[in-house]
Amino acid sequence: VTGVAVTERGTRRQVRRRGFTAIELMIVVTIVGLMAVAAMPRISRVVAEQRIRKLQEVVATDIERAFALARRERKPITVTYNTSTYVLTVADRASGTALLTDYIGRFDDMSTTAVTFSPSAGITIFPVGLSTAALTITLTNATYTRTVSVTRAGQVTRS
Repeated sequence: VTGVAVTERGTRRQVRRRGFTAIELMIVVTIVGLMAVAAMPRISRVVAEQRIRKLQEVVATDIERAFALARRERKPITVTYNTSTYVLTVADRASGTALLTDYIGRFDDMSTTAVTFSPSAGITIFPVGLSTAALTITLTNATYTRTVSVTRAGQVTRS
């Protein structure tokens, strides 16, 4: 963009402007803002999916650790889930001492909305590596569902 400037001697010469006008900057800011607003729903879905996957990984690791604890300590270990406090507990069956606790409940709008623990009473894992029953834990938020399944022999699968 060029303009005309008058010098001290009264002669005219062309001057080249540098930079952007306020209107040009406002247009760019508006376009960037519209693009950000358009991307927000997708980002929210990705965050929700990643949170439920991360929670699934935490639960699966806790169950694997429970089987390892039963073998290492040579004591029966219980795994329970409290639906009112949203806490998964791995405890010594004889003393009831909690060896591991994890909060797997609601953090905010995008975290879990439901946790299903089947059997609801939990399981006991014996030192020989067998549990009283197979275990299925289903984690759900508004859009995604992930499952952690455990066989009586301690094989943990994620789906």
